[in-house]
Amino acid sequence: EDGRPQEYLYEFMRLKGRRGLAGPCRFCRSGGEAGYRCMDCFNAGLKCRACFLNDHARHPFHRFEFWNGDCFERGHGPTVGLTVAVGHNDGSRCPVGKLAKKFTILDTGGIFVYDITFCNCEKRTPKRIQLLRAELFPATARNPRTAATFRLIDEHEHLAAHGKISPYEHYSSLERMSDAWRLAIPKSRLKSWTRIIRQSGFITMLCRGGRGCIQEGVISTKGGQLAIACPACPREGVNIPDNWQTLPPAERWRYRLMLMLDANFRLSNLRRNSTEDKGLHTGLAYFVEDDAYLAHIAKYPKQEDLSSCSGFKAMSTAETKDATGLRATGVAMCACIQHEMIRPRGVVDLQRGERQCNMDYAALSAAQDSKLDRLYSYDIACQWFLNLYKRIVEMPEHLRPGAGCNLAYAVPKCHCKGHKIDCQCFHSLLVQLGVGTEDAEGIERIWSLINHSAGATREQLYGHRHDTLDRRMATHNWEKVTSLGKYLHGRLETEEQKLAQLEEVHDEFTALLEPSGKIPVWEAEVKAWELENVVVSPLFLCLSRVTHFLVDLKHSELMLRLAEQERTSGVQPIHDTSATACVDMGLRIEQKQRDIVQLLTSTNKDAPHVVKEIQAKRMTLQRDLMQFRAVQQVYMPCIAAVLAVSAGERSGDIETEVLFLPSSLSSEKQANGCATGLVAKEDAMREAQCFAALEEIRSIQRGARQLATFRKSNIRGTLASGRSFDAQKRMAALTKKAVETYGAARHALLRIRGHGMWEKVLQVLDEKRDVRGIASDIFSTDLSADLVSHTDELATSAHTTLKRKRTKHGMKTADTVFSTSDYFVSWIWRVSGAFNEADDDEMDGVLHIEWLKSRARVERSREQVQLLKDGRERTLLSFEYESKEWLGRASGWDGITQELAEGISGYCHAQAAGRRRLAASFSTLWTTKAFHGHPRVADRIDLEEDIVSDSEDEGDCFDEDIVHTLADLPPPRPGMRDQPPTM
Repeated sequence: EDGRPQEYLYEFMRLKGRRGLAGPCRFCRSGGEAGYRCMDCFNAGLKCRACFLNDHARHPFHRFEFWNGDCFERGHGPTVGLTVAVGHNDGSRCPVGKLAKKFTILDTGGIFVYDITFCNCEKRTPKRIQLLRAELFPATARNPRTAATFRLIDEHEHLAAHGKISPYEHYSSLERMSDAWRLAIPKSRLKSWTRIIRQSGFITMLCRGGRGCIQEGVISTKGGQLAIACPACPREGVNIPDNWQTLPPAERWRYRLMLMLDANFRLSNLRRNSTEDKGLHTGLAYFVEDDAYLAHIAKYPKQEDLSSCSGFKAMSTAETKDATGLRATGVAMCACIQHEMIRPRGVVDLQRGERQCNMDYAALSAAQDSKLDRLYSYDIACQWFLNLYKRIVEMPEHLRPGAGCNLAYAVPKCHCKGHKIDCQCFHSLLVQLGVGTEDAEGIERIWSLINHSAGATREQLYGHRHDTLDRRMATHNWEKVTSLGKYLHGRLETEEQKLAQLEEVHDEFTALLEPSGKIPVWEAEVKAWELENVVVSPLFLCLSRVTHFLVDLKHSELMLRLAEQERTSGVQPIHDTSATACVDMGLRIEQKQRDIVQLLTSTNKDAPHVVKEIQAKRMTLQRDLMQFRAVQQVYMPCIAAVLAVSAGERSGDIETEVLFLPSSLSSEKQANGCATGLVAKEDAMREAQCFAALEEIRSIQRGARQLATFRKSNIRGTLASGRSFDAQKRMAALTKKAVETYGAARHALLRIRGHGMWEKVLQVLDEKRDVRGIASDIFSTDLSADLVSHTDELATSAHTTLKRKRTKHGMKTADTVFSTSDYFVSWIWRVSGAFNEADDDEMDGVLHIEWLKSRARVERSREQVQLLKDGRERTLLSFEYESKEWLGRASGWDGITQELAEGISGYCHAQAAGRRRLAASFSTLWTTKAFHGHPRVADRIDLEEDIVSDSEDEGDCFDEDIVHTLADLPPPRPGMRDQPPTM
């Protein structure tokens, strides 16, 4: 409305003309017509041809235009007399130079074709050397015909790393910048361009790894030396005390490597028919050395990964991942948990799925140069770690952990919920000592930053792909290094505030529970578990007492009892799998069948993700059933005839196939066709299954009652109500699943036992009639008033709360509800121990669990504060160590030229100074208070606002006066740290 767009438009159109500068040249007295203007020089104006050539003799790659009488036309250097000469350090042209016609040079402004003059006098050097000294990188070493400027190569690395641009896309942009009409585009040099990127990237990594400062530095480069190491992670001889091995456990955990593992199937690679392509720096940076790695995995043509936890996709597809047409289906990576930096030699290719042999190699290779203790975080760590020590023996000797190296493992926080409860209680990061408050999900964030290279690397040759990904990973690590100052600063201040809040809440909670006298007992239990991690986790025991997780505990106890009976019976086992395990396998398969049937009858059964889930479960079930049938033949000799008779009756759906457990056979076959004691084992397991299902139903009903009460009091609005309704539907589905489990188990008991007195305890369960709550708020007691109130007037006892019943007409007492003539308590609540357990033991267990979790949060937060402080100190020590390393290389070696010696010295001093400046900047930052506001909020402007200035706040400017040299700061000393948190 104010006319500014029109004003801007007119100014753009004015720039298409001569801007009032037509006429004689203003830069000389020749009187020549001013018709040439440079598009890359700042405000250069119009010049005559002679002035333009004089100014641009050293700028042949500037784009320019000339006035043809009607308009500006794009000019080309050779047509106006611009030339390029290389070979002489002062930039002069060799008097006896040798001309190379139509030499293609790629620059940031486009593609240029020049006749280039090479030096041909007695001191001449090879053409490739002449080009390199002119900061032109040749595409080939012999008789080069194409080169790229160093600034274009540098620009591409930034665009590829941060702008997600591929070499093809960058080259296409250069073509369009050369000629937007696409009428005079030079011959394609795309292959030469990709070769230049690859070779120059290798040289750059060698420079940054310090190999150019060492005699014969290329061939003497060792594995992992071109990778950027994390300065905040512990490294022996660099940033930790020399006596770390003799420290007590209460302090040694601070010097442990914390690593995370994961696989990524987006970074795949097609199998090409080209010749074998070796990576220029494969094994020297982040990818492992190919020959040793491929030799190791060749020993494992197939690995059977049997899950004892949930049905993980990583395990089910380990051997079945489709690898058709692929040389690599993806990559596996090992990175540090705290700072999310990729470990040197911590990346491997996957040939099929996420196999253990691949993950083992990545995990051990990433820490092969360290003797420190290690903690590995992995999505399926509970399965991966089962036989890890056996597999370590088969690893190459240089990868095996040294004597005294302690290994621990955990499951990342977001993945932990997918594991069984016993797995969560032992492998959750909340109960792992010395891990702080890390989530161990940072590797997913690394993937998100690297996956943009998936499209380009999928088509590249095998070694070329390694080189590209190595460079992307190097960029990622360097970005992490330079941002460590703000990262550690912000996290430490946030964590200190969080710790103060957690300690206050935990102290109040503990004070409220002190009168019960149970705190010392609980404290002793958890400390015993922390010191001797061989007893059962207190958290696991508490969860088992109060929720449906009792299923797993009772099942474990029963399995142990039956196994002990088999061991002491004196009967020689007839198979590696025991009879108890055989029946247990059948019951688990039966439950998996019910899970699939429930999915098939759900309302969203046709949804793509549900269809995919059903297919995956069917594949897992098919594999499990084949294993079960093999064991079943041993303990049930009659099963072969039974299966033969029923073969024609099968529907083809794996979830409906009859398992023919002993309970489904006739009495005669149970007595004569099954191993001794097999029927009794199923009887015991079925009874436990019934009681476990009832406990699960009661637990769900208590949760549903709590949800209903909360919904009435707190839920408002469509979105919140919809979520609450979804939660109710999930509870209903869980209830139905438990009812079906109980029905199947009771029916099996009836076939084994027949009718009897046991039916008065385990009655027929009618879902509509019997599955309901206790009809009182007895299980939805709100203890918040008791926990937070500090006065007798405000405190409300649990007894008073239990006697109230909310209805739409107001409040009714519990006595009124219980005296109603048409009300009766369902038999599921009258089973022995159901009511009492929920009333007293369960409430006690809930408080116990919450206290354990509260204590764990405080301990982990204390550890996190200590780890962040250690990370700061180790970062400064690492920078100081690396600075001294660079200065030690600055002298070069005997016999080198003065020019090379000066270059080596200058580069080494620049690298050392850069690290010292980083250390000084970090130290200055860490002595100030963290700024919690977003630094770019001011950029979120309203387009309609009248902006006077777009300058940044001067307070954000970096003041060099406040940055001191590292020598002015007190040097950090290994071992001089704060006291460790109380364990």
